Amino acid sequence: MGSSSGLLSKPQVAEKLQKISLLNTRVGQLQASLQRAKDFPSQLKDYTLFEIKQMLEKKDFSLATEAQLKMVKKLLEDPARVMEKTGTVR
Repeated sequence: MGSSSGLLSKPQVAEKLQKISLLNTRVGQLQASLQRAKDFPSQLKDYTLFEIKQMLEKKDFSLATEAQLKMVKKLLEDPARVMEKTGTVR
């Protein structure tokens, strides 16, 4: 990225790469137990977190409701925390 030219430190580069990776995560990559949640919008399985965020920003609810988009956004951003809250992980 820019670390070899001294524009960014290695930790900054690592953080940016992690954010890019997260934004590229597809809904279909979530654990199966999360995808079986009530009202899970399976029609979004081929969409990325970035695309979900864009739908929310544009208020595009043609594929899923606002609540479903927000749920998927939360699942993609922090699946471990959501699993803890739902009791899926012990």
